[in-house]
Amino acid sequence: MPLGTAPQKPAAKPNEKKSADVRKLLRAEGSRTASVAKQAKRAQRMSRAQRLGDSGVSLTKRVWGWAAVSSFVLLMALILAAVYSPLLAIERLSVRGEKLVSEKQIKAALKGQIGKPLPQVNDDEIAKALKRFPLIESFSVISAPPHTLIIKVTERTPIAVVWVDGYGYAFFDPAGVRVGRAENRSKLPTLEISGTPGKSPSFKAAIEVLLALPAELLPRISTVTAKSKDDVSFRLRGYAGQKVIWGDPTQAVLKSKVLAALIENQSKNDRVTYDVSSPQTPVVRY
Repeated sequence: MPLGTAPQKPAAKPNEKKSADVRKLLRAEGSRTASVAKQAKRAQRMSRAQRLGDSGVSLTKRVWGWAAVSSFVLLMALILAAVYSPLLAIERLSVRGEKLVSEKQIKAALKGQIGKPLPQVNDDEIAKALKRFPLIESFSVISAPPHTLIIKVTERTPIAVVWVDGYGYAFFDPAGVRVGRAENRSKLPTLEISGTPGKSPSFKAAIEVLLALPAELLPRISTVTAKSKDDVSFRLRGYAGQKVIWGDPTQAVLKSKVLAALIENQSKNDRVTYDVSSPQTPVVRY
């Protein structure tokens, strides 16, 4: 080899070059395989987590569903127990508001309610039992657990006295129901009518007048005469026997106000007649 010339590398052999290429391919393939494996593991972990999450949601739904069903069943059981349980059976009846009808009679009529659970009390059954008492106008039912049923009655209020053949003077309410015998007629007016109270047009006309008058004037009325629905008059109590000509039932409010003003301006001992049949032009006759 001549001096000054660099030594040259020996040329690579063909077999060695092929081996290097194969090793590079193997390394690249190994990297790809590792990457794919990692992705597969990651996907597997995500799938497992999703399945666990779905399973948790499903379990929660099932728990809430069973809780709702259990609550409903418990509620129905409590309702059935309250409705049919003898623990709330009626053992005592209490009657309030009675004056004209005896408490003993009302309790006897309602004895079928004894032993029945309070939630099973039926107002229609009680109304049917009390229908035999015409003096009871309405009633209300109050449950007082565990064993008491309270019946609060409202009796009819008499408004006038009417003579009844074969019976004598009797109290009647505005509906024409006889309330009882009138032993004392000094507090309510006596009606002079024709026909049967409650069915007679003259009775209805007289009642309309009484209902239109001020409450404080009612005790001062002695008698009411109703010849027809258009011809109603009445007299006031007292020595003078003052008379009021009312006429028909129209303009009842105005007539009441005019009459009150006329009475206020007259002495109770004046023998006068108040004519308010035409309230715009009332007349006082001496």
